Amino acid sequence: MKKKSFLSIFEEMAPLEKNDEELLSEEMDHLILMHRDAHFGGDFRVMIDYYQDEDRVGVQLDLDPERILYLAQVEEKLETNLAATLLSAGEAEVVARSRRAYERLKEIYEVEEEKNPIPRLLADLIFAENPEPVEEMEAIISQGTRLVPELLAIVCSEESYSPLFPGYGLAPLLAIECLGKIGDPQAVRPLFELLAKDYVREEETIISALHGMGDPAKDFLLQVVRSRPLTTDNTSAAYALTLFAERSDVALTCFDQLHQSDVLQKPMLRTYLVLCCYGLKGTERQDELIKLADLPDFPEDLTSEIEAILHDWMS
Repeated sequence: MKKKSFLSIFEEMAPLEKNDEELLSEEMDHLILMHRDAHFGGDFRVMIDYYQDEDRVGVQLDLDPERILYLAQVEEKLETNLAATLLSAGEAEVVARSRRAYERLKEIYEVEEEKNPIPRLLADLIFAENPEPVEEMEAIISQGTRLVPELLAIVCSEESYSPLFPGYGLAPLLAIECLGKIGDPQAVRPLFELLAKDYVREEETIISALHGMGDPAKDFLLQVVRSRPLTTDNTSAAYALTLFAERSDVALTCFDQLHQSDVLQKPMLRTYLVLCCYGLKGTERQDELIKLADLPDFPEDLTSEIEAILHDWMS
């Protein structure tokens, strides 16, 4: 049986029987209306048609499709724009900023590509509807370091991470991946600093990008992990260095840090440092790692991590 579209379901819904005003107070309603106005021109029918395919990149899985249909029905019955009634001034301003961003990006396509192809490459990446926009990313990577400043502008903009703005909050993720493959050392520090931002949730993508940059990223991270006083930067650096764990210079530096009393007082930091000791295998410090785990005052949680490393060495 052919699956019904959201639009046909909406058209077949029975007339409302409940008091509309009592039902339009949920936080979900505000999110749906902001999402509709930001991305779909304020038109529920366009939004419903888009949401027919749940695999489309702009579909927000935390938005209830049935609630979208309900709000569309309420708006049609009341013959009024619900956003004008429900959204606060602050919420309306966020939507307005999003729509202005869309207009700026769309203006790029009105300029002949031959004059300057770079803005269009970035716009293509942001507007990509493919979950894995390989062609758009390869086009950017092929430009080498020319696009690094523009990519950094995307990843360092808090608005870029919002699902209400062009790119549905996914553009920074793609930009980070591009930066990792371009490998420009000037991107190392800005990418590392993203790990401390509350609005960034792409930690694994960031450290993978840093790993892809090779020695410039590794050397920077080693410098941070040795720095004092200890801060969250030390922990972030140790976390990122876990992808370099097979490198002997990383393993030696992290092993030396485990002998510092201030380090051993930081549970997360010390755990990441132990994980970075994998590269001690075959070095003269290998036996020292084993002895370290046998010390009576050595943290028990680290002992189990070292035992896991030893098990991997023997397998």
